[in-house]
Amino acid sequence: MAGAGEAPVFVVAGGGARSALHQLRLAEGIRIVATPRHAAVLLIVGRVTEAATESIRHVHDQMAGPRVTVAWGHPEPTAVPVRAATDGGVAEATELIRRQFHNVVNGVIAPEPVWLPDIDPVEWRGVGPYGHGGAGMTGGTPYGRPLALRAPARDGLELDVLPLTVGPWFPALPAGLALRVSFQGDIAQVVEVVSADLVGFESPGGVVARTGEPLLIRDLELARARHHLEWMADTFRLAGIDRLALAAGRLAASIDPGDSALVDRLATGARRSLLGPMSLRGVGVLPSDIDLSGLGPIARAAGRDDDLRATEPAYREIGFEPVTHHGGDAWARFEQRAAEAVQAIELAGRAGDRRAFGAGEIEGPDGRHRVGEPTPATRLVTHLEQMLTGLEWGDLVTTVQSLDIDMESVTVGRAAA
Repeated sequence: MAGAGEAPVFVVAGGGARSALHQLRLAEGIRIVATPRHAAVLLIVGRVTEAATESIRHVHDQMAGPRVTVAWGHPEPTAVPVRAATDGGVAEATELIRRQFHNVVNGVIAPEPVWLPDIDPVEWRGVGPYGHGGAGMTGGTPYGRPLALRAPARDGLELDVLPLTVGPWFPALPAGLALRVSFQGDIAQVVEVVSADLVGFESPGGVVARTGEPLLIRDLELARARHHLEWMADTFRLAGIDRLALAAGRLAASIDPGDSALVDRLATGARRSLLGPMSLRGVGVLPSDIDLSGLGPIARAAGRDDDLRATEPAYREIGFEPVTHHGGDAWARFEQRAAEAVQAIELAGRAGDRRAFGAGEIEGPDGRHRVGEPTPATRLVTHLEQMLTGLEWGDLVTTVQSLDIDMESVTVGRAAA
């Protein structure tokens, strides 16, 4: 009976996997789950580095079993052993996942054993006054599990501090991003970015890879609209509005010039929901000392008409003018990207065979990409600790989501810088 149902899949998303993962969410017979505990299939999509091996093994061993590992678009040699792999499209990947799930559940193939040795992560035996690893009433690591110690909170109270590492494959954060957070209650009192270069790359993803040659405006703007719609789908999903998440994902997969009314209707649905007042409004306003120049929709959502397209003659010929919003919070960024998606579709319909950029810079969906300069995502990651410290957990996740950080772009930006 289990083998006949949907295949529960936990995804490790590497470089180049963003659109593929959104398409997989639309496939029948696949259910992408939020934690490894609920998965029977571990799917590695795209490129990950050797540095990601240990974290992926930890994810694998959290699966309850029977379990099997599948790779999709994941080049050899793989960072971790996989049972089956494909470089085909969504249909081929779906069929492979379903087949491997059916086989492991029905005993056709042996389930994978744990990959990590069964050893204590910390030394606790014989430690402390009772030999159980504790330091007394509080503190220490009794039986290998750390207890919180008290420390002053921002309001002067003494509260328990719980240190916790979140990521790098936590679905609510960008794939490859890991944060070490010290919680007091649900407040992130200390935030530290601890990710290594886990997301692999061969060259910067998508249209921003070709900053040295002119691009068809039609292709660039459709890619921009698709990017923003995929981001909107993730935002809806994070907020629990699954109906709108599905609609945004389907629209992103089939976007075409002339679909601007459909995007506008999607944004109207978001405005009628509680997404703004309950989740996004007033959240994620960046500190005033952060330079917003070149940060694309983030800068324009704060009222700045900073857009390289305004300097391109071909864009001026088709009537381009920057769209801006005010407020600079997560809701303003949602409205900004929705408006830019509508505008991008309309520009694609008017562009004909016009080309733009090609002088080593481009206005990508996330902002300005210029050869030799850090990417927008790289700059945002360097400010994450400043942005997130002191936030409640829900606001922290919402803030990170609203920034649209692609860790593949961060890797490339660091290499270029």
